[in-house]
Amino acid sequence: MNIQKKNDDLPVVYDSASITKRKSWGNGEIIVAETGIHEKTNIPEYFRTSNYAILFITQGTLNGRFNMVDIELKAPAAVYIFNDHVLHYNSSTQDLKVRLISFSPVIADELSLSLPYDKMYLAYLRPVAQLDELSMRTCLHYLDLFEDLMQMDSPNRHTTLIQLIRSLVSFLFDFYTGSISLQKPISRSEELAGLFLSLVDMYCHEHHHIKWYADKLHYTPIYLSNVVKRVTGSTVGDHIANCLVRQAKSLLLTTVLSVQEIADRLGFQNQSHFGTFFRRSVGKSPRAFRRGK
Repeated sequence: MNIQKKNDDLPVVYDSASITKRKSWGNGEIIVAETGIHEKTNIPEYFRTSNYAILFITQGTLNGRFNMVDIELKAPAAVYIFNDHVLHYNSSTQDLKVRLISFSPVIADELSLSLPYDKMYLAYLRPVAQLDELSMRTCLHYLDLFEDLMQMDSPNRHTTLIQLIRSLVSFLFDFYTGSISLQKPISRSEELAGLFLSLVDMYCHEHHHIKWYADKLHYTPIYLSNVVKRVTGSTVGDHIANCLVRQAKSLLLTTVLSVQEIADRLGFQNQSHFGTFFRRSVGKSPRAFRRGK
């Protein structure tokens, strides 16, 4: 298994010897793969994702933790993985088979999947959807379409892939919310942390400080900070900064907006403040990042 380090962070898994089929598009912006677990598979106990992904368990069972939430994936099932989530592999059956689609934060921002924060929070806390056989077959048909489109030479391929991902996520979200009642009740702390994460995804470009989120959720900043740290393992500031970095990278890579315009759009006081924040987070200036990509 190939592992790269993300500064001093947890390792980021970007490939695996156990992957039996893999097709990618746009320099890895979208990946469709098929994999299994066997005795010699070297999965690190903990690792952090760099992309978004949806895993479809087509055979066997996988046990682990996603962002401090214990999960059991028993076929047929699907699981949402969000950018920067911490994953803990625990165990799996020898017959485990997984198909997946992975897409970068840049693609995620293009999807424009904003949902009301009081609905989206469920996906952060309970990422597993237990599917029936028909729903699983439908999802696998989607993945087959992705693989076919990646091989086509069409000027509209990018737009078609984006629309197809949006359709798949919409289909799964409706199914997922219907099956959430089958799982154990969500604690008040989990619910609050999930609501905060959903708000951050929607409003981090407008609000950089905890007070706004605490007021919106009707809790004190100290209480909200403690709950988010306990449930997710990361601080409120880390979540807001990660969201801002993701949006900044997307704007730098996919638009012709100037650095000043991007700074304005993301709610920074000025270009200098934005540049300092970006350099501290990414290790290079916004202009250098744009040139390098």
